[in-house]
Formats: sequence, C-alpha cells, structure tokens
Amino acid sequence: MKKTVIIIAIIVGFVIGITATAYILIKRATSDEAIKGRLLSMLRDFGEAKIDHAHMDFLEGIEIDNLSFVGTSEDVRGKSLKIPKIVLKYSPKSLFKGKPVIINAIIIAPELTVEKPTDIWSLLDAIKANFDKLEMPAYTDALRQGIEIRNLKIHIKEDPQANSPEIKLSGIDITFLPYAGSFQDLLIKGDISDEFLGNYSFTMKLYPGIPKLDVEAYANNIEMNEDFLSRFPYIGKMLWNDYKPTGKVSVSCNASFHNRDQQKKMDYGISIHINGLEAMYTDWPILIYNLNGEVELNPEKLYLKGLVGYIKCGNYTSQAEFKGEFNLYGPQKTFVITIPNLYVNQELLENIPEFGKQVWSKVQPIGLVGLTLQHNEGENQERNYFLTVNCKGLEIKPQDFSRPISYVNGEFKLANNVIVFKNTSGFIQCGDQSVFAEMNGVYDMNSGRKIFNLHAPHLSITESFLKDLPNKEIGEKLWTNLHPAGTADISANFQGFGEKKADDYTMEINLKDCEILAGAYNIPLWGVSGRLEINKRGFFSKHIDAKCCGGHVEGTLSIQTDTNPHQYKGELNFSRVALEELSQKVTKTENSLSGLLYGNIKFQGNGTDPKNFHAEGQINVNEGYLTEVPIILSVFDFLNLSLSKKESFHSAKAKFMVKDGIIHIEDGRVFSDTIELNGRGNINFDGNIHIDVVAGFNKGLFSQLPIVGKFFDLVVGGVRKQLTMVEIKGTYSNPESHSVPFKPLTQSIKNMFEVLPKENHEITKATEGRKIENDSL
Repeated sequence: MKKTVIIIAIIVGFVIGITATAYILIKRATSDEAIKGRLLSMLRDFGEAKIDHAHMDFLEGIEIDNLSFVGTSEDVRGKSLKIPKIVLKYSPKSLFKGKPVIINAIIIAPELTVEKPTDIWSLLDAIKANFDKLEMPAYTDALRQGIEIRNLKIHIKEDPQANSPEIKLSGIDITFLPYAGSFQDLLIKGDISDEFLGNYSFTMKLYPGIPKLDVEAYANNIEMNEDFLSRFPYIGKMLWNDYKPTGKVSVSCNASFHNRDQQKKMDYGISIHINGLEAMYTDWPILIYNLNGEVELNPEKLYLKGLVGYIKCGNYTSQAEFKGEFNLYGPQKTFVITIPNLYVNQELLENIPEFGKQVWSKVQPIGLVGLTLQHNEGENQERNYFLTVNCKGLEIKPQDFSRPISYVNGEFKLANNVIVFKNTSGFIQCGDQSVFAEMNGVYDMNSGRKIFNLHAPHLSITESFLKDLPNKEIGEKLWTNLHPAGTADISANFQGFGEKKADDYTMEINLKDCEILAGAYNIPLWGVSGRLEINKRGFFSKHIDAKCCGGHVEGTLSIQTDTNPHQYKGELNFSRVALEELSQKVTKTENSLSGLLYGNIKFQGNGTDPKNFHAEGQINVNEGYLTEVPIILSVFDFLNLSLSKKESFHSAKAKFMVKDGIIHIEDGRVFSDTIELNGRGNINFDGNIHIDVVAGFNKGLFSQLPIVGKFFDLVVGGVRKQLTMVEIKGTYSNPESHSVPFKPLTQSIKNMFEVLPKENHEITKATEGRKIENDSL
C-alpha cells in the first residue's frame, strides 16, 4: 500500500512537473514579444514591418494590432500595407502537440497602397516562386478555414510610363479558401461595396503551382457619370469626353491568365449590359437616349450587340439600333446604325461630319426615311462609308437638277461619296404639274460625274411644261412653232461631268393622242402619236402619225440646234387630206375648192431664211373641184372658155422641187373628163410665178364652145387632141396669161409635156434630178 502511494505520488509529481515545464515553455513561446518577433522575422525578407502589439489568447487566438509594412524586395517593392487588426485562429490540438497550426486568418480594414503596379504575369510568377519555397504538401491543415479580408481599401497610384491609371477602391471583402484542403487550388470570393464605384462580386480560382488565375466578376447597376468615369483617368476620361454617357450599366467578366513555362496566355470576355443609358458622340452632336443592349469585349475586339435606343434631333425622335466591331490594337473598325424611321432635315445632316454636310449641300433631302449606315476604317486608317436610305415620301432638291422632286420612294445607296439609286419613284415639279417618274442613277459627289435615268409614264404637254424643260430654248421653240397639247410617255438619260459644258442628255418622248399647230399657217394636227428624241444637239422624230383635215399624215423631222444656223430635215407623207379645209386654213378665206389630197415631200434646210429651204416631192388631188384655182382660171379666162359643172377639173398631180426660195414644178397635171392641163414652171416664195401650160382638148369639144387662141391637132398617147400653149406670169393670186407661139409637130407624142419648153424653167444644171439626202443631220 505504501509503495503504491509513493509510486502514484511520483507519477503525479512527474506529470505536474512536465505540465509546469510545458506551460513555462509554451508561455515563453507564445508571449507577446515572441509572437511579435516571429512575425517580424517572417516579413523581414520582404520589407520593413512594424507591429504595435501582438497577443495570444488560448481561446480567441493570436491578435495583432497595427501592422505596417513597406515592401523592399523585388516582388513587393513599391507596395505598402497598413492593417489595424489581424486575428489568427489556431487548432488547440496542434498547440498541445507543440506545432501550432493556424487554421483561419482574419484581416480587418487593411489599406494597400501601390506606388508601381505589378503586371499580372509578374504577380503570378511571384506567387508560384513563394509557394515553391514553402514546400507545402498537397494537403495540409494549415488555413483550412481560409483567410478573410474585411473592408479592404486599395489605392493604386497612376503610372504614366506604363499607361496605368489611378484606381481607388474601398469596402472590399475577400475570402481565400483551399479547395478540398489543397493549396494547389485556391478558391477566392469577394464583394466590393465602393462609395463611388458601386457594388461588385467576384470569384477567382488560383493555381499557384502552374501558375494560373481564373476570374469571374459581376457588377450590377453601376451609375455612369462624370464623377464615376473620372476615377479611371484614361479610358474613363476618353469615354466622357467623346460620348458623355449617363445612366446605369451592369458588367460581367470572365478572365483567364495562364503562365505555364512563361507562355503568358490571356483570355477574357467582358459583357456590359446597358440599361437606359444616354450619350452624345462629340463628332455627331445628336442625343442618343434610353439606350439598352449589350457590349462585349475580348482581348482583340469590342462588339456592340443589339443596342437599341432613341435619337433626338430637334423636335423629332427616332428609334435606332447599333451594331459594331472595333479592333483594340489597330484602327480597324466597323460600325452599323439602323434607323427604321428617321426624319431627315438640314439640322440632322449638318450635325454629321464629312458626308452629312455634303449630302445636304448636294441633295437637300427633307422627310422620312429608313436608314442603315455602316462606317468602316481599315488597317491603313482609310475610312469608308456605306449608307442605305429607304425613302418614304422624301423631298429632294438636287443641286445639279433644276427641278425639285417630291414624294420620293425607293432605295438610295451611298458608298464613299458615290450615290446609287435604283427603282426609285417620285413627283418632279415641272411647270404647272407634278410629273410621276421612275428614276435610276449614279452620282459621284467628289468628281461631279453623274448618270441619271428617268421614266415618266404619263404627263401632260403644256406651255409651262415645255418652257420649264432643262433646255429652255428647245422648249420655247417647240411651243412657239407647234403649240403642242396632249399626253406623252417620257424617258430621259442625263450624264453630267465636272465641267458643265461636257454635260449631255437624251430625252425620248412617246406621244399619245396629241395636238399641234404645224407650220406658218397653224395647220391643226390631232391624234398625233410617235416618238421624239431631244438632246443637246437638237430635236429628232423617229416616226410621227397624225390626222389632218380629215386625212392622215406621217413622217419624220430632225432639227439640229448645236450648229449656227440650226439645220433641219424631214419627210412627210399625207393621204385623203380634205383640200377644202386645208385651203381655208392657208388662205384664211372661204373658197369652193374640194378634193382629197395625197402626196409626199422630203425637205432639208438651215436657219430661218426661206432661200435655205430645199425640198422635193409630189402631190395628187382626187375627187375634187379645182376649177377656181387662180392659175386654172387665168388659163380659161385667156381662152375665153367657161366650163359647166360636169366639165370641172376633178383631179391633179404634180412633181416639184424647192430651192433658193423658188418652187419648181417639174410635172404638173390637171384633169377634167374632156380637158387636160400640163404645166412646168416656177413659183417664187414672194408669190411671183412663171409657168408654161399646154392645154389639151378632146376633138369634139370645139364644136360646142367658142375658143380664143392658136390650136393644132396632134395624136397624144394614141388619142387625137387639140393643143394650145399658154405662158402665165404675174403673181399666184393675180396671174396673167398669154399665148405662146410654137412650131406644130408633125408626128404623134407620148404625152403633152413634150410640147413644153425646158430651158426656161431649169433652176440650175446641178439641181436637175436632185435628191434630198436621207441620212440624219
């Protein structure tokens, strides 16, 4: 018993001794000075550190007050840290084992100041190097509950040499946690509640052994304004100066930094969700508001995706969609804006630099359009604009087209100052009417080169329309000489060049049931149809059909106005024209002439002098009454001969030539049932005449009528007739006839023209058999 008590006492004493010894040792090891000294020695390799107080509590852990640190080693140089309080929690079991293990660290209200930022690659390399020095096992109990940083403040100072802006952040809470107890995979989560920059959250995965860092960050309802952007001196200042954005945005970011074997692989994607933003681009002072959509950013490019907002210019508001692609390391960019309904006016266009002001100066558009604008900038900073405009009742006033065009509908395209339009329609104000027209064309605003095609399917030909044509001279001449009226289909082609004198145009007019007053006697033509062509060289008709005095007229006419004097030519065919009505238009008096007029004439000339008019042709009159033609009356008055109605002249035909103001009748014939007159001679434009006429009478006529004159019998074309010859002079309205002696013929002749003299009535030898040229002027 006694021995047992002694043994127990020895054991208890040993335990107490061991315990006392252990307490003394632990107390020494965990004293405030020991902890402070140990911490300072740990930091001494990295920089200068100070600690005001360090204390260990077996229940609460180790508390460190007011730690300050200034980095001097290569990895942390230019960085300083102030921490008011640190709490290190350890495992009690490890303490009794003599190897305290810190399982959790809480860092409260630290302030980090960075004089010179470290790039991400250097930071990852430093983390890898320090973790390699620690030679930590893959799995450990140390810091198994992680590290908490509460209310961190960061101040990164500006570094102009590295183009790094000043950054200030506060209210940052971060948690570092080994994933599944392994320091090869650290999970970092945090939140930022900054007074100026708003609220953020982020998650990071750090792989120190590679090294690699993956980041996911989110920020909701960031308020964009000048104060916010001023916190980012470079990009923030640029955004505010160029766009002045105000409103809210939300940002999400995914980034990966991988530096195994110094490969420096970086990839990131940033999505900015815009909610009701308002902005105005400095170069285009047009307000864009209530902008919603998404902006994406990666290491190479920035994308605008489905941004929709409203454009306000003056009193007009239009919805717009924005898309774009911008190269972050070069000048290449593509920007597209689509506006389904935009009111275009001077205020809007003059706010758009370069092409906007040029469009207004050249075209002056006003009205509603659907617009798509694409701006490209290439590798060599060349700029290209592509504009598609869908007109919706637009009004334009082209600088190089004298007529305004209203209610324009269709598509215009502008590419690098070249306008192209196709299948466009509108109303052209010309004189007293608005002419509907379909238009196509190309216009180079730099060189002034232009091609313009126009088709007006239905327009009214009026005095104001003709006098308002681009070529006023031709229009006024057409009205003065023809007084046209009716409808027409017009196709026009205009080509313009830098120099006005090089401009050219062609206008084709398809007449539809028109009316004109032709010639000096204003002879009416109606039902006129055919095709005319007008260009800077003159006026040309392809083929014209018309009704005149109950008959039909067809032919061609060309007037060349680019010569001095102008030249003209044409051909006219007519049939069944009422002679009575035509003669009344010419003489302005009532007469008893009648008959149906047939014939053709080819003519040409220049200027207004009648002597420069040349023509040849023939006319026929059938079923008529011609006895009272002054020349015929003169012949019968001279012969003291009068005819009854049944013996009146009912048909005639003549071949003629016009030159030097003289109408030369080569072969003129007038017929009744028993009498035939053949003549050859000249009629001057001043009315003077000189005609030789041979009269042929049937054999039995002289037994019934007294006749004055010399006659002879002759077989003409197998028929025996009595012939006499008369010379007519004076004027057309007052002719004078007298007998002409001639030598009687002794043998039969084919026709009476063989009796008439030829040499007295030839104009010139050169004109005999002369033909009017058929080629165009």
